Amino acid sequence: MLIEERLSKIKTILEQQESASMDYLAQQLGVSKDTIRRDLIKLEQKNVVRRIHGGAMLASREALIFDYQERSSRDQQVKEQMGQLAAEMIKSNSSMILDSSTTVEAAIPYLQGKGVLAITNSLTHATLLAQLDNSEISILPGKLHKKQLFIYGAETVQKISEYLVDYTLLGVFAISQNGIFIHTEEEGLVKRQMVRQSKKVIAMADHTKIETTGLFKICSLQELDVLITDQMPSQEFIAALEENNVELITLKGEKHENN
Repeated sequence: MLIEERLSKIKTILEQQESASMDYLAQQLGVSKDTIRRDLIKLEQKNVVRRIHGGAMLASREALIFDYQERSSRDQQVKEQMGQLAAEMIKSNSSMILDSSTTVEAAIPYLQGKGVLAITNSLTHATLLAQLDNSEISILPGKLHKKQLFIYGAETVQKISEYLVDYTLLGVFAISQNGIFIHTEEEGLVKRQMVRQSKKVIAMADHTKIETTGLFKICSLQELDVLITDQMPSQEFIAALEENNVELITLKGEKHENN
């Protein structure tokens, strides 16, 4: 395979998946990781990709920020399946914080009948939570992001710090061995505080978010309790989860618990 053809195929894969590990790219193209590494350097010099730990993403990845309607329509079936698994872990009459992600939103209908006390920074989530029987909802104060429809700011972070809840449901923008990341500091600070105020943090990320990164670090893997995803990740990433005592659950029923 000619180098230009290989570079084109790498770009196509990243356009489809937004990011990919070097192991995955090497397997797809039938070449060594060293070859992929050299190819990624060339693509990075052309400002086509940005290399990250263990792989690469499109140079424009940080700009792939969708408004609420676009986010809510992407990969809906996978989100609903992950949301159902997350909801099944929530005990009745529990307190919980829900972030503003559309993946977390997909879990809300499955909380029906659990009698949850829910705290959220999302207007749309609050509306859905209000439809649950015997639920109690608190909306966090702060500034409203008009496109993403979430509430953020110093006032939001301060109010979250006053709670101690049983669960936090967290949608993931990017996750790697180095932790969980997001594209904006304003939303990242809110999510960081949500993680800190919970007894059990349940994160959800489809396979395209795994082994990727973002601008702002929310927390380390050690601060998670459970990660729900749709496909089994690489052995390297599984090992990182095990080292940090994170339980891994996939949609295929595969489950890795750490003692």
